[in-house]
Amino acid sequence: MSEETFTVVGTAKSPNGLIKVRWTNNLWLHYDRIQKQGCSDIDFHETPQAMTKLEALEWLMENKNLSEEQKEIVFLKKAEKIRIKRKLSLVTAK
Repeated sequence: MSEETFTVVGTAKSPNGLIKVRWTNNLWLHYDRIQKQGCSDIDFHETPQAMTKLEALEWLMENKNLSEEQKEIVFLKKAEKIRIKRKLSLVTAK
């Protein structure tokens, strides 16, 4: 089972004020769409190659100058992805 890969990762503030991590393969289409939905503080970065969500989060933390709030959100999302991956590997190992 292969994981989906993405070439863009970043954060954006939703209309209700929550910062969310976002992944896409089309920077400008996704940027325009979420901006029209009312998102602000959109901070997207193109990755050097296609990456899984977890790989993209690690790359983002290591290579971009994020605000403290962005770092916290990315760290929490990374922990969530690691837990999911660990749980899946336990299920498939049975």
